[in-house]
Amino acid sequence: MRTYRIRSSPHVLQRETARMKASYDQPRILIAGAGIGGLTTALALRKLGFRHVEVLEQTAVLKEVGAGIQLGPNAVKVLHDLGIAPALEAVAVAPLATRSRDWASGRTIRDFPLGPECAQRYGAPYYHVHRADLHNALIDAYGRENVRLAQRVKTYAQDAAGVRVVLESGETVEGDVLVGADGVHSVVRGQLLEGQDPRFTGLLAWRGMADADRARHLGIEKNVNAWWGPHRHFVNYYVSAGRRINWIGIVPAGEWRLESWSARGDKAEVLKEFEGWHPIVRGLIEATDEVFKWALYDRDPWPVWTRGRVTLLGDAAHPMVPFLSQGGSQSIEDGLVLALCLAGLPHDPAAALKAYEELRTARTARVQLGSREAGRMFHQTDPLKKFMRNLKFRWAALTNSQEKWRRVDWLYSYDCREAVAAKLGTVSASVPAPTADSIA
Repeated sequence: MRTYRIRSSPHVLQRETARMKASYDQPRILIAGAGIGGLTTALALRKLGFRHVEVLEQTAVLKEVGAGIQLGPNAVKVLHDLGIAPALEAVAVAPLATRSRDWASGRTIRDFPLGPECAQRYGAPYYHVHRADLHNALIDAYGRENVRLAQRVKTYAQDAAGVRVVLESGETVEGDVLVGADGVHSVVRGQLLEGQDPRFTGLLAWRGMADADRARHLGIEKNVNAWWGPHRHFVNYYVSAGRRINWIGIVPAGEWRLESWSARGDKAEVLKEFEGWHPIVRGLIEATDEVFKWALYDRDPWPVWTRGRVTLLGDAAHPMVPFLSQGGSQSIEDGLVLALCLAGLPHDPAAALKAYEELRTARTARVQLGSREAGRMFHQTDPLKKFMRNLKFRWAALTNSQEKWRRVDWLYSYDCREAVAAKLGTVSASVPAPTADSIA
């Protein structure tokens, strides 16, 4: 069977755009939510020549929370493909490695390279970005004027002719496709898949942002530093072109249940949670003016995201705990895959949405379950299991330099265009064939 490698290129997008404009009457796409996933979808559709895209954002002001986000090369490839590489490079930090360390001694448990070796293997770098910087890059590329603010979806109805969305204001908006990109508590999902509440994980995330100059005395490396401890862990990395250090601490939640990125907390409480931890951990907390906390929710993987002309994307489809640092990256993948499916099946939006669902459910389920398992590994309390965990990683580092890559190739080597081409059985005539092992 012949396989294909699709090379990300602005010229490919230009050719696809010209083909679409000449070939059919375009569908009208409604996107509920102007977060990272919704904006990636809108921008990808725009780049592919879709003229009728309407983004409905429930908030009155376009903004993101003051937190960091890690972007794997699988997501950075998409963002480069969409033309925002210069904006991203201006604000991102490319770490040298992920360094997992003992919570108290600071001893290295494992190192995973994220520098040039990673970029060469996967075709794009690994980035740390302030969420607001990424959001601004996407919205500037798409156009702020193209997002309708204060437009909260109340309900929707669909038939053979299209989708009608009723907003909280009472206005009705019509389209051919509705994409629910409205987060873990998605209104669209609530109607599409009734009776499925998010699962409380029993964990609470503390987060903060320290000025890098203020924390300079701590000697923090240009890595992802992941500190593993009993029942909890702590992660820190640079963002904003190295000017700030983002950190997140995961602890048992106790009675806290609020899932809000803007709920302020007490720094003294965070210090108590990490009492006895390494001086770098405590020093970063001390160097932070404001701390925030939110309860962590996810969902069990679900095989159905689509009914007719309505589908889900990002956290609305597959919310996950942040222990593989892939929540944002999977939303970005969703956006391009969905846009490509709609471009590949322009006369049949329902079939395009079904193809998108079939392409994404198994992959995102693997990430969801892998994220849960990573949390259990980080928080290990059994002395023997902890010893064996650490020994395994140290032995692998000494004996098999390729094993570390093989464990993550499935995650970082994913190519949205290859996946869609293999699914739909079509590919641009200008795209060359790849090696046989390039499509899993």
